[in-house]
Amino acid sequence: MVLAVALCAVLAPLLAPLPPNAQDLHARLRPPAWQEGGSFPRLLGTDQLGRDIFSRIIFGARVSVLVGLLAMAISGTLGVTLGLISGYAGGRTDAVIMRVAEVQLAMPFILLAILIVAVIGAGLQNVVIVLGVAGWMTYARIVRGSVLAVREKEFVEAARAIGAGGFRVVARHILPSVLSPVIVIATFNVAHAIIAEAALSFLGLGVEPSIPTWGGMLADGRTYLASAWWLATFPGLAIMVSVLGINLLGDSARDALDPRLRA
Repeated sequence: MVLAVALCAVLAPLLAPLPPNAQDLHARLRPPAWQEGGSFPRLLGTDQLGRDIFSRIIFGARVSVLVGLLAMAISGTLGVTLGLISGYAGGRTDAVIMRVAEVQLAMPFILLAILIVAVIGAGLQNVVIVLGVAGWMTYARIVRGSVLAVREKEFVEAARAIGAGGFRVVARHILPSVLSPVIVIATFNVAHAIIAEAALSFLGLGVEPSIPTWGGMLADGRTYLASAWWLATFPGLAIMVSVLGINLLGDSARDALDPRLRA
């Protein structure tokens, strides 16, 4: 499932039968091809402006994959860095970082994202930044806990004994030991970012309306649920399949990287 979504994102111009924003008012609200009134190449029907649903779903995968990966990269880098500093330094530095994380965790994620996007404005770049900055706390808390357990190990003490500095100890000895849970968290974070981007686009706070997104397609189709069910059904299925596939991949990564589960 993840591979299919990734291929749609990468090969969208080759896989889409029609341009995603091409309008044809004579073909508006056409049902899927297998129903009466449907026709090829409009496999999944058309929307209220005659745009091909199948093509827009394929191009919408680009936004979801891009936002998911970039938001994960930002939040992962920020969270892992702060978690390493917090766990290794300890003391007041640890207390300040963890209190900031707890304050941010106290605010619902989607409400915080809506608030920030409403202030700085919509757009792909702003959505990526908001989702990246709003999701670092989980990484930081998990990494901090792992660092607290690892920093007293014999190999870390040995590195300090031979004169290794703090940065070298963290980068060469502690960081590789805490990467396994980070990889699992990053996998689930991609799915979380895809859902958050769809929610923001559904509310009109996501990317520009000219860019096809699954959340935007859901918003367009909500007023046609009774007369044109396919407008909202197929984008919703695309979100469900993508998130389900990524979550299953995350479960597999956890099973593969956790030696206790392998035992």
